[in-house]
Amino acid sequence: MEIGLADTIQALRQELITAMADGQDQPVRFHVESVDLELQVAVTASAEASAGIKFWVLSANGKASASTTSTHTVSLHLAAETEGGGRVLTSSQGRPARR
Repeated sequence: MEIGLADTIQALRQELITAMADGQDQPVRFHVESVDLELQVAVTASAEASAGIKFWVLSANGKASASTTSTHTVSLHLAAETEGGGRVLTSSQGRPARR
């Protein structure tokens, strides 16, 4: 199964949005300063009409053929912020702790 790099980042974005919603009105919240991702990607060069280079995130058991695909490790350092430029605030759980 091929998962595009853009799809991977979109899934991460959705997870952060969910974490923000879960943290709403919680007594303890955490802010996300940065997100570090280290991904194993397959880089495929294509000679088709829509020629170009594609980055595919490999699954845990992903394999790449030696002739047209090479595997690389990509490290991304992403700064997380809201649409208005504020901090991303999350909670560790979906419910407040009771005393």
